[in-house]
Amino acid sequence: IWLPSSESVNFIIYSLANCGFCYSFIYNLHQLFGNDVTLFYRILEIWIMETEKTAETSCSGDHGNQKYTEKDGNTEEGAVTDNRDKMKKNITVFRGIAFVVGTVMGTGIFITPNSITQRVNAPATSIMVWLAGGLMAGIGGLVFCELGTMIPVSGAEVAYIRKIYGRQPAFVSVWLIHFLLGGMRLAIGVLGFSEYFWSLFYEDPRDVNWWLNKLVTLLVTYIIVTMVACKPTLILKSIVLFTATKFLATFVIIGAGAYYLAQGHTENIAVGFTGTNTDPKQWGDAWNGVIWSYLGWEEICCVASEIQNPQRNIPIIVLASISILTGLYLCTVISFHIVIPLKDMIDPASSAVASQFGLITMGEAGKVILALFVVVSTLGSVQCSFISNSRYIHSGAAEGLLPSCLTLVSKRFRTPIVSILYCTIITTIFTLIGGIDDLIGSASFTRFPFFVLCSVGVFVMRKTHPDLPRPYRVPLIFPALFICFGLFVFITPFLNEDWLISLVWILVLLMGVPLYYLLMENVFNLKFPKRMDSSATAVLKKLLDCE
Repeated sequence: IWLPSSESVNFIIYSLANCGFCYSFIYNLHQLFGNDVTLFYRILEIWIMETEKTAETSCSGDHGNQKYTEKDGNTEEGAVTDNRDKMKKNITVFRGIAFVVGTVMGTGIFITPNSITQRVNAPATSIMVWLAGGLMAGIGGLVFCELGTMIPVSGAEVAYIRKIYGRQPAFVSVWLIHFLLGGMRLAIGVLGFSEYFWSLFYEDPRDVNWWLNKLVTLLVTYIIVTMVACKPTLILKSIVLFTATKFLATFVIIGAGAYYLAQGHTENIAVGFTGTNTDPKQWGDAWNGVIWSYLGWEEICCVASEIQNPQRNIPIIVLASISILTGLYLCTVISFHIVIPLKDMIDPASSAVASQFGLITMGEAGKVILALFVVVSTLGSVQCSFISNSRYIHSGAAEGLLPSCLTLVSKRFRTPIVSILYCTIITTIFTLIGGIDDLIGSASFTRFPFFVLCSVGVFVMRKTHPDLPRPYRVPLIFPALFICFGLFVFITPFLNEDWLISLVWILVLLMGVPLYYLLMENVFNLKFPKRMDSSATAVLKKLLDCE
């Protein structure tokens, strides 16, 4: 296979990226605003009009007197409209399974096997860690099945925490996980795409020019955003296609591994548990990689409002998806360990394990083919993550926990357009400033406190709402086990040398408490936050044709 020189690649891709970026930006504006050539005038005019209206209302004393009512979860005056039921119910069982598998199976299984093996230092131990991760994901999925069928609205843990514990804990969860860190998962996905994309042209993807790398990564991000915002049905259909590509990639790896084993190559896997690392700090890092690879099993609950017959279909989707993922992950990791020697798996310089696998089994052609498979796989994962995270933001706003402008749904496309645009901004920031390894550790650590709260919530709801309809009842031993696992995941990062990073995230989490009383309870009777929110909502409603 002929590959051009690095200079030619840089020039060609840089030129195409600039052209593509301009096209994506213009196409996005055209989809949102049609053929309106007076865009700037329109924005300026609407903004001035709405600001004047808001100022008049504020002067007349209509703001700052809102009271929270536990009955509906909104404010009495100027209540946030919960319009989650206005979104189309596009998700069938088959699409839901494709959605979960497509969300989970992205960069994790193709990037983290190296780092996990580096921590545990034995192939058999690495396989056992992956199996344990699948079991924990299955237990968590069963817990969320009861909550999701009992509270069948979009938002997953945000909606459950709001229902079980009230407004303040739900605000803190939205504040940290979704409003601040929601773009982190998306950034990891596009950075994983970038790593395998450049492996097609460079021996070491780290040799790529920094600006060129970020430009191409953001270009792909904005194209995906355009499709998620403007072509939701096409995205759901493409998710099935991308999921099929993920299956094909894993089947190629599993098949090649089985053929390699049938030829008598057992020297790599025969190492077994020999040399297993018993350092708990290293095991904590290994768990972070496994958790990240399985993270996403709960995503179907965040689009519950778009699932057909959610009480019946959510358990089917969750259990089928996790079973498929665990089987595929185990077979794929076993194939990696059959083919790749331990010394290469634990090499810190190696990360694109699929390309390494393809090079050993099929030569240069295999390296290119598997890299292309992974590129397509990560694109599908990013699409799924954009859908789910934008619904998280939309649900938090619908619960009255975020600015009301984030609840707006496009009349034309029936998608939460403002939440999608906000996710795009946060994703861009993390893509520019973050490294993939640091982001993976933070993403795993910050989610589990709220998973633990949801697991405890199963016991709470059984006690406080015993008569609430539960199409599915999880055995209580499962939420108890998941609580213990979640506490372990939360505590182990503080045993590492970089425990200060974990402490910083704890402080950021705690910042949500004063922000809640400042913005939601309005203890200082501030008028400008509500004024800005009302003005932005009115402007975006007219500008983007939302409701």
